[in-house]
Amino acid sequence: MLPREKYLKKGIDALSDMELLAILVGRGVKGKDFMSVSRSVLSKIRSILEKGQPITLEGICKVTGIGKVTGMKILCGIELGRRIYDLGSEQKKRIKCSEDAYKMLRYIGKRKQEHVVAIFLNSRFEVISKRTICIGTLDGVNVLPRDIIIPALEVNASSVVMAHNHPSGDSTPSMGDIEITKRIKESLELVGLTLLDHIVVGKDEWRIVEI
Repeated sequence: MLPREKYLKKGIDALSDMELLAILVGRGVKGKDFMSVSRSVLSKIRSILEKGQPITLEGICKVTGIGKVTGMKILCGIELGRRIYDLGSEQKKRIKCSEDAYKMLRYIGKRKQEHVVAIFLNSRFEVISKRTICIGTLDGVNVLPRDIIIPALEVNASSVVMAHNHPSGDSTPSMGDIEITKRIKESLELVGLTLLDHIVVGKDEWRIVEI
C-alpha cells in the first residue's frame, strides 16, 4: 500500500517516518523510486542530527533525487511542526524572570542569520504567543517598532519579551541594540504595552540590553 493510500485508509498515525517523508518527496528519479529517495533523505537527516548539526537545504539536496523545491518542502514541514509543537508546549507557561525567557529562546543562538523573536505575555505573565518577527543576514537585521506592536495588539498582549541572536556568538549588546531597545520600549509604552526585556543570545551565553 502506497503512503497516500495508507494515510487515507488508516490515518496519519499509521505512517512511518519514511512514509511521511515519501508523501513530501512525491516522486523518484531514474533508478530510484520515491520510497528509496525518502529512505535516503531520512538517513541523511538522522546522520545530521546525530552529529549535532543544523539541517540545511544544502545538506538535504546532497541526496540524489532531492532538488531545491523538494528540499524546501521537507525543511518547511520540519519547521512548521517545530513551531506548532513549540506553541502548544509553551502556551500557559509563565515567564517569571529573564532566564525563563532565555530558556525559551536560546535555540536562536545556533542560527547563522540574525533572528528577532518576541514572546507575548498576558497580565499574569503567561505566554500567549511566540513569533519570529524577522530574519536578517550575517551582519544584522532591521526591525521597526510596528513589527512588534502589531502582533502584540493582535493577541491582546500586556507585555513583550524581545530577543535576537548574534551570529558571531558574542552576546555583548551593540550600540545599535541599545538604540533599537529604547525606540521599541518607548513605542510600546505609547500603546499601553511593556517591554520587559530585550535579550541578546550568543552561542552559549546571553545578556540583557541595558538602557
